[in-house]
Amino acid sequence: MTPLNKTVNRRTIGTHRGRRFVVILEPGDVIGFRPERTRTVFYTTLAACFDMAVRQHVAAKKAAKKKGNK
Repeated sequence: MTPLNKTVNRRTIGTHRGRRFVVILEPGDVIGFRPERTRTVFYTTLAACFDMAVRQHVAAKKAAKKKGNK
């Protein structure tokens, strides 16, 4: 793997609420999101994003299991 030593900006393909957005990965394990063509960036840690992804995965598995039991 390549260590994250410099900022990486990528524009998404999909949209959120009708607008594309930009994802910014920064050194120090920080991720930022901003709507395209704006300057306001919303930052969070990569650990927080990972925790949210794990919770969503577990919730989906529980929902599938509950649906299978009925």
